[in-house]
Amino acid sequence: MRICFVASSYPRHETDGTARFIRSMAEALVELGHEVDAIIPYRADLRLAAGSVRVFPFRYIWPDRLAIMGYAEAMQSDQRLRGLAYFLAPAFALAEAYHLAMLYRRRRYDVIHAHWVIPNGVAVAFVASRIRRPLIISLHGSDIFFARQHALLGALAGWAFRRADAVTACSPELYAGAVALGANAAMLRLLPWGADPQRFAVTPDMRLHARAQLSLRPDQPVLLSLGRLVKKKGIEYLIRALPEIVRVSPESVCLVAGSGPELAPLQQLAADLGVSQHVRFLGAVPWSETAALYAAADIFVVPSVHDARGNVDGLPTTLLEAMAAGRPVVASQVAGVELAIADGQHGLLVPEQDAAALARAVQRLIQDHDLRCQLGENARRRVRQELNWTAVAKALSDIYAVVVNK
Repeated sequence: MRICFVASSYPRHETDGTARFIRSMAEALVELGHEVDAIIPYRADLRLAAGSVRVFPFRYIWPDRLAIMGYAEAMQSDQRLRGLAYFLAPAFALAEAYHLAMLYRRRRYDVIHAHWVIPNGVAVAFVASRIRRPLIISLHGSDIFFARQHALLGALAGWAFRRADAVTACSPELYAGAVALGANAAMLRLLPWGADPQRFAVTPDMRLHARAQLSLRPDQPVLLSLGRLVKKKGIEYLIRALPEIVRVSPESVCLVAGSGPELAPLQQLAADLGVSQHVRFLGAVPWSETAALYAAADIFVVPSVHDARGNVDGLPTTLLEAMAAGRPVVASQVAGVELAIADGQHGLLVPEQDAAALARAVQRLIQDHDLRCQLGENARRRVRQELNWTAVAKALSDIYAVVVNK
């Protein structure tokens, strides 16, 4: 089957982690025998290498410094759209639709698959209806949040949903949001994403080497959180949990990998709480180096929250990668987390914005080596058996077959 992905974010180069799940999904579909093209916004820093997925960037504005659509740059802390984004949106949608239409004339796709209903689902629905090709829309998080915050965006999302042949959501919250905007529940599919169990497999030698590179002792308790530093990631609550964690386990260190607007406030919070010496802010880490971070960690922490405006993650792919690495997870009970983690089986779940509960869960895993190992083994087994990109690609293939043949 010939498939066209249309996405507003995609890895810009081999070491970039931006929307890596889009590329992983596409590559898994190719491995099943499909052909996959991807249409993405142009950026001056794109360094795309040849691979199994053909990628077609499109321009929508000049000069290049104004090209902020996609790649998480159209948003301020994932809470509101930048003013320039409203100005650029019509040009973006028209350029994306035109590029898809022109590519279809050459490639004759069987299925069009839009990632994020806002902005891509709207532009793609217009074209798909005219070329009479099935349309799949996948929801990932902020698209539904912004659609529900703004009446016009909500109306456009509802229009796109009504023209889609199938819609996938990676969390129950996104599923409910799509229904609230007018999506037909009969066309909706709850589909969690995956991770690559081979790429993130950890050996004892890898663990020792990774710790040595970070100047960590082999027996030192190490926590890890990885992601963009925005409010909805909830890193504030991990920092607030640290005083109690280090009171019980004074040698503990917390690695915070990622960059974003919350970096300075988080550094100040750590200083105010007297735990700066227990936190290492690593900055942005290339995706090619994240496997080493998982290897170095004992516990992966996902303290996600609904931010002040109600935005929340769908299903963080870092959580799935940590599971693939055999790391027990302590996570908030929000969004799609419970699709991946069963409390007490693959990790420990706590209420969001509850630093005390977070501290207790982390302490429990630090102190109970056997439980830590068992949860990590269970987590890795679940990725190997269910939550991997091959399984996701097979599920999508089934959806494609239904919509093509209906």
